[in-house]
Amino acid sequence: MKRPLVLSLLFLSLSSFSTFAIDSEKLRENLENSQHLTELMMDEEYVKRQKAIAEEKRLKKEAETELYDGVLGVKYHLESSYILEGKFLRMEFFRKPGTFSIFCMPEGEGSVPLLATHDLSASTCFLMKLDEKVYHLGKSPRVLRELRRLSDGGVQLVYSFENGMRLIADFSFVASRESKPEDIIKVRLYVLNLGNENHSVDLKGIFDTICGEVSSVHFTTEKRSKIRFETRYSNSDLHSERTIISANDKAYFQFVLDSQNVTPIESVTLANIDELYKMDWDSGFRKGRGFSNIRGYDDSGIMIDWPEFALPPESKTEFTFYIAAATSDEYPLGLTYADGILVLDKKQQDDSALLDFNNQNPAQEEPQKENAVNSDKRTDVEFVVPPIKDYQLDSGYIQDLIDKIDRLQSSKNVDKKELMKLNAELDAILEKLRRQ
Repeated sequence: MKRPLVLSLLFLSLSSFSTFAIDSEKLRENLENSQHLTELMMDEEYVKRQKAIAEEKRLKKEAETELYDGVLGVKYHLESSYILEGKFLRMEFFRKPGTFSIFCMPEGEGSVPLLATHDLSASTCFLMKLDEKVYHLGKSPRVLRELRRLSDGGVQLVYSFENGMRLIADFSFVASRESKPEDIIKVRLYVLNLGNENHSVDLKGIFDTICGEVSSVHFTTEKRSKIRFETRYSNSDLHSERTIISANDKAYFQFVLDSQNVTPIESVTLANIDELYKMDWDSGFRKGRGFSNIRGYDDSGIMIDWPEFALPPESKTEFTFYIAAATSDEYPLGLTYADGILVLDKKQQDDSALLDFNNQNPAQEEPQKENAVNSDKRTDVEFVVPPIKDYQLDSGYIQDLIDKIDRLQSSKNVDKKELMKLNAELDAILEKLRRQ
């Protein structure tokens, strides 16, 4: 009779021990979890401290390695390579060859190159004729090349000669309007004479563009001239042509070469990239020659030539132009931006210890209002165009309109009234795009 009681007591003892074991296991788990949470909190604090220490070291190193250019009034750091990147534009710079490349980044498209990128973008460069001798600034052993990352966010490529002559190419991003990401590159070229002798200087820039090479029309202008062959525009030509544009199915690329805030250029030549390099300084242009040669098919580029000038000791001069980009369904607004600036940014010039040798840009002396900028453009329109609808702003519609105008211009029996009507509509569309 006592055996069942003993068994019951034994069962209760085992149950209590099991319950105790389970509670102990939970307690152990809770302790471990608590310890793990404490470790995590400690890790997070540790990580924060380490980040703060690293940032402090970085700022200290930045301060220790920061240099100052008293001529241009800028603070900078030397780099071997550097990427200047915004939300829509990206530039890559390389010190050793003194080269750069440009990309735009349309949503969903990744990076779209606007200049050729092979061999560290070696086919894009600056050339300088200094006292009748021509130097390729990216290759000449007589030129020291530096890459500066500016403390204010810009980038400079510096090309220096032993005799004190120096070219500084300054690049910075700006937005055509507040609602847009930065879509324009402001390019300022400073030529300085830090030596003791007078020098004669002539400067050119060659840009190996690739956007327009997918089309028979490699370039267009603001006047809607279509460039299929080797072409050269003089300074007077650019008063009507104004910009050079290339495009593909992903992006537009625009060089702004005529504006009250762009330094006047001598000429711009559009040709096969190899032919541009083979040309003599003042000759070699062949109007109507194709963009192909035995080395490359439809391989075109742009060469900008600024006016020759004399530069005495301890003086400098400056050239400014703009490069704009846009997606394939928009229109680049570089010209709109350049025309809308009332006065050139002279801060760096004013802070400089040197004096400009050249005459001031007329735009600096007599600023004009934005609304008056294009008052002399396209005044021959004889049609009143109805308000532009949204569908007319579509890139496909605009391209069809341009093609229709091109067909009419090419036909033997031109309907002049129809042609003028279509031109008026296109003008109104482009004007609305610029003002958006």
